[in-house]
Amino acid sequence: MTEQQLTSIFSDYPHRSLTFPDGIRAAVLCPVFIQDNQPHLLFIKRSQQVKHHKGEISFPGGIKEPDDRSLLETCLRETMEEVGIQQQDITIIGRLDDVDTTTGFLVSPFLGIISYPYPFILNEQEVDHLVTVPIKDFIDASSQFDFYYFDGRHLMPLVAYYLGGQVIWGATARIVERLVTLLRQHNLLPAA
Repeated sequence: MTEQQLTSIFSDYPHRSLTFPDGIRAAVLCPVFIQDNQPHLLFIKRSQQVKHHKGEISFPGGIKEPDDRSLLETCLRETMEEVGIQQQDITIIGRLDDVDTTTGFLVSPFLGIISYPYPFILNEQEVDHLVTVPIKDFIDASSQFDFYYFDGRHLMPLVAYYLGGQVIWGATARIVERLVTLLRQHNLLPAA
């Protein structure tokens, strides 16, 4: 899978926007890099010091601030603040479907190509460490498991992954699942 193939799929992808009147708007970057001719995703493991989602695996990103002119600007600003990737070092190739969270966030994910290795500068208040995963690892049935979340009223089945000793679940897993589905539809990943 090449950068050109990824760009051709996602540059015109008609992402699904959600409305969530009481939701907190947020945006994340889904950083993709090519290593050993394989596309990988870059995640962060959130620190125990952040207000929300302590210790979880997520994409870099955060809440839209009043000064942000767009959700893309939020995504790029937060990525710079959390992991030190400069805006000019990210090639945005598309936007994926919005996802909502059980904690009241409405997240807009942007897919971007980065170079790797990169001189990351981690914000230790927000990021414990980085996690990289080859995209092909997400199609292995042994990496997926049944996960249920109880929100206080309902028990909900959710997609979750267990890779390299890390659990990826919630909105992050749903974003990954949509990305993998789209890559399969375009014959860039084998069926599970």
